[in-house]
Amino acid sequence: MAKRKREGKSQEDKKLKNDPVALGNQISPEESSHTDGNLDVQVSTTLATNLAPILRVITGSYEHHLLCLSLTAGLSAFSSKTHEDAGSSDANFLTPVFHFASHTASIRSIAHAKRYLVTGGNDEHIRLYDLQKRKEIGTLMYHEGTVTCLEFVSAAVGVEDSVEEKSAGGNGKWLLSGGEDGKLLVWRTKDWEVLADMKGHKGAVNDISVHPSGKIALSVGRDRTLRLWNLMTAKNASVLKLTGGEPIQVAWSTDGDKYAVGWQTKIVIYDMSAKPLSSIELKSPLYRLRYVSLKEANDDNVLTEYLVTSDSTGSITFRDAAKATEDDVPVAFDLKAHSIRVKDFEFYTRTPPPVLCSDDKPAITQTTTFMSSVSSDGKIVIWNLNAREPIAVYQTNERLNCCTLVAEEVEKYDTLRRVDQATESEYDSE
Repeated sequence: MAKRKREGKSQEDKKLKNDPVALGNQISPEESSHTDGNLDVQVSTTLATNLAPILRVITGSYEHHLLCLSLTAGLSAFSSKTHEDAGSSDANFLTPVFHFASHTASIRSIAHAKRYLVTGGNDEHIRLYDLQKRKEIGTLMYHEGTVTCLEFVSAAVGVEDSVEEKSAGGNGKWLLSGGEDGKLLVWRTKDWEVLADMKGHKGAVNDISVHPSGKIALSVGRDRTLRLWNLMTAKNASVLKLTGGEPIQVAWSTDGDKYAVGWQTKIVIYDMSAKPLSSIELKSPLYRLRYVSLKEANDDNVLTEYLVTSDSTGSITFRDAAKATEDDVPVAFDLKAHSIRVKDFEFYTRTPPPVLCSDDKPAITQTTTFMSSVSSDGKIVIWNLNAREPIAVYQTNERLNCCTLVAEEVEKYDTLRRVDQATESEYDSE
């Protein structure tokens, strides 16, 4: 039976609502292998005229903490040229927004859609947050084991939706959650009730991926199966028994015409009929697997689809999906700013905020894709993927497991009232 606990006036709420000081190491991208000592950073309302807050990265750690940082950057952060080639003097930096122990055990999964953030942990709970009000709003208790994966599902995201809305998880009408108990649940975000318990896996659900249409989803599990789910009926549509060990990752391509399944040292790409198209042998253990389409540096009108992986060496590898052969997908480029395993990475696409544009710096209408990466080395790295370079690095001194990126505009400052003034009616869904 599903249980949802509303949060009362707890100390954790106060930590989330207020602007606490958080200790960490602000590192320049050029010196990302070093630390500069602890910085006592407060949220500041005074910025250089050429800088503005543009996005937030939220990460969960092995030490039970949920940490949110705001990236303040200049117009050069949206350039397809490197910082050096652009001759920029912008000093990008990350500022703590909140940092608190949101779970009683390690945080394993995270997802967001519009104003809502969810986290899953080894404590078997899914915690709910309203980012607009910076408020913790409840706990979902249904799983009987670690919550291993979370992903929002949108009602069809149409062409009328902005790039930022699509990048922010669409409208998030439903939430999928998978756990070590083998359960794959569909939650209705309007009232956070369980709509369906999709039974099928005989062991832990390791990963899930929702099709771009929002109508079907894939899951892989410890029972060595790949399962296709019809989200319109909440039924298991097909099962593919996999060989070669336990699959740990699954991801749809950006246009949904194929998908990749990842094992610890192997990736296989399948078409819609479950026919293998390509196979990749990995030299280092796999941790994360996703697809992304990026603009070419020499032609903003050309999009290239990449299969992106992270591994135990600290590298994030981009493979050109269009050049896939039967026995390989060639590496296009590698990014490295971590010393050990990269546990998660996430993409976010947006245009520069108007505040960065002036008469002598006209508005840039082209979009830029950013990526956050987190590692067991404690670093959060923000990348400009148009320029293929890191633009900000922050040392948390914690073992980081998962991350997501949200727009800076998600928070409405006029809703940030004190916790003791909050009422039950503040919890409402869009």
